[in-house]
Amino acid sequence: MRIVLVVIVLCAAHTAVAFCGALGAFLDLVPLDVQEPLILFTDWSRIGSSLGLETLTSASPLEQRLQLVLSTTRQHAAASAYGVAHFSGHADAWGWDTADLDWEASIVSRALPPIYVLKLHAGFDFAPVAARFAERGFVQTMSHGAVVFQHQLELGADWIHETELSILNTAYIEAEDLLILSSFPAGIEAALDVRSGASPSLGEEPFVSDAVRHLGEAPLSATLLVGLGECLRFTTNPLLEVLGKIPTEEDVEAMRNAVSCSELLVPYRVLAAGYTTTDGHPTGSLVFEYDTPALAQLDLAPRRLLAEEGTSREFEAPIREVYFTVIDGRVEDSAIVLTVHPTEDQPRRLFWMISHRDAPFAGCST
Repeated sequence: MRIVLVVIVLCAAHTAVAFCGALGAFLDLVPLDVQEPLILFTDWSRIGSSLGLETLTSASPLEQRLQLVLSTTRQHAAASAYGVAHFSGHADAWGWDTADLDWEASIVSRALPPIYVLKLHAGFDFAPVAARFAERGFVQTMSHGAVVFQHQLELGADWIHETELSILNTAYIEAEDLLILSSFPAGIEAALDVRSGASPSLGEEPFVSDAVRHLGEAPLSATLLVGLGECLRFTTNPLLEVLGKIPTEEDVEAMRNAVSCSELLVPYRVLAAGYTTTDGHPTGSLVFEYDTPALAQLDLAPRRLLAEEGTSREFEAPIREVYFTVIDGRVEDSAIVLTVHPTEDQPRRLFWMISHRDAPFAGCST
């Protein structure tokens, strides 16, 4: 049975609030100065174990491998899911697929192209993968101890349509069974620079490491939004709501209420969402990291009220009917932590809510 580092514990690795584990290992490869990153993480090994698929690999029967992937639309969720749109033929085309992963993570930001980090099972045989790169004319070089495979974009090549475009720049670190992929060389170079110690990592940022710690038990999947301005993604502007029409009395009253409540909902540094399972049922965590405990305490009541009584704009229905119900809300250090139960036992609803900016309780005053 393979051993996977999946428990987030305190460890003396960083000068900031330290943490380790799979999500921490990924953040140790992300540049500290990345602008407003969206971080996505999935622990495939633990999801597979919960399904009785501990020894799953790309050599396993397709039916079993599909069981792993399809579970993320039901009792599980995958915030990051590299190549699943091409899953049925991915192993044949590239020599590996999701079943060969312990975990994966990705990051989207303003300055850098998306970067993916995939942790292969220990002892994974990379030779067939390298052979496919060679057959297709990838240029092989070395950088910071990693083997880097690169190819120019060729839309006419059959193999380019059998995975993600980020396959064009792939770094393999044999000692750590890691793949780092990006659609542009800059993404690979940035991650390898951080790994080599040439530049600091996002794992050294206290608000980020605190958010990971406050997610609690290592999440099966998680997403983090980092930056003071991220709360504006979820903030409704009543003026924009009435553009293109004559405002009614109800519209005017809504604008007045928004102004009168402007002292509520302070901007936070990080929003994190993740889930674990107990006896087959998911429990979600929503974390808001603030500058001080006082700010977190100030925001706890209004954010919890909006989470409990708010309405989804996307579905025009109560949040509790669409996304989750609140089990508990509390302040831990400088964070608000809401423990929630995903509606219909589907944790993917938490990530859908974040990606579609349909979380009014995560907004802030403007």
